[in-house]
Amino acid sequence: MQRTPVKKEDIAAMAKAARLDIPEGRAELLVETMDEVFQMLDSLDGVELGETAPAFAYRAKWEGK
Repeated sequence: MQRTPVKKEDIAAMAKAARLDIPEGRAELLVETMDEVFQMLDSLDGVELGETAPAFAYRAKWEGK
Protein backbone atom coordinates (compact mmCIF):
# COMPACT_ATOMS: atom_id res chain seq x y z
CA MET A 1 0.00 0.00 0.00
CA GLN A 2 1.38 3.36 -0.96
CA ARG A 3 1.46 6.16 1.59
CA THR A 4 -0.21 9.49 0.74
CA PRO A 5 2.37 12.31 0.85
CA VAL A 6 1.96 14.85 3.64
CA LYS A 7 1.26 18.41 2.51
CA LYS A 8 1.74 21.74 4.21
CA GLU A 9 -2.03 22.06 4.49
CA ASP A 10 -2.19 18.74 6.36
CA ILE A 11 0.33 20.01 8.91
CA ALA A 12 -1.67 23.23 9.33
CA ALA A 13 -4.90 21.25 9.89
CA MET A 14 -3.28 18.96 12.48
CA ALA A 15 -1.74 21.93 14.29
CA LYS A 16 -5.08 23.73 14.34
CA ALA A 17 -6.82 20.61 15.71
CA ALA A 18 -4.20 20.42 18.47
CA ARG A 19 -4.51 24.18 19.09
CA LEU A 20 -0.84 24.75 18.28
CA ASP A 21 0.58 27.84 16.63
CA ILE A 22 3.16 26.88 14.02
CA PRO A 23 5.24 29.60 12.36
CA GLU A 24 4.90 29.83 8.57
CA GLY A 25 8.30 28.31 7.69
CA ARG A 26 8.01 25.55 10.26
CA ALA A 27 5.27 23.69 8.38
CA GLU A 28 7.56 23.29 5.35
CA LEU A 29 10.30 21.82 7.55
CA LEU A 30 7.82 19.44 9.17
CA VAL A 31 6.66 18.20 5.75
CA GLU A 32 10.26 17.39 4.78
CA THR A 33 10.96 15.70 8.11
CA MET A 34 7.77 13.63 8.00
CA ASP A 35 8.59 12.51 4.46
CA GLU A 36 12.00 11.29 5.65
CA VAL A 37 10.50 9.49 8.64
CA PHE A 38 7.87 7.82 6.46
CA GLN A 39 10.59 6.69 4.02
CA MET A 40 12.42 5.00 6.89
CA LEU A 41 9.20 3.36 8.08
CA ASP A 42 8.42 2.19 4.54
CA SER A 43 11.86 0.57 4.31
CA LEU A 44 10.90 -1.62 7.30
CA ASP A 45 8.07 -3.13 5.26
CA GLY A 46 10.68 -5.06 3.28
CA VAL A 47 12.14 -6.77 6.37
CA GLU A 48 11.18 -10.44 6.55
CA LEU A 49 10.22 -11.18 10.15
CA GLY A 50 9.83 -14.92 9.82
CA GLU A 51 7.41 -17.22 11.57
CA THR A 52 8.42 -16.95 15.21
CA ALA A 53 5.56 -17.97 17.46
CA PRO A 54 4.63 -15.56 20.27
CA ALA A 55 5.75 -16.40 23.78
CA PHE A 56 2.75 -17.12 25.98
CA ALA A 57 4.69 -17.53 29.19
CA TYR A 58 8.10 -16.63 30.55
CA ARG A 59 9.84 -18.46 33.31
CA ALA A 60 12.80 -16.61 34.76
CA LYS A 61 15.48 -19.03 35.86
CA TRP A 62 18.24 -17.39 37.78
CA GLU A 63 21.56 -19.18 37.75
CA GLY A 64 23.79 -19.31 40.82
CA LYS A 65 21.16 -18.94 43.52
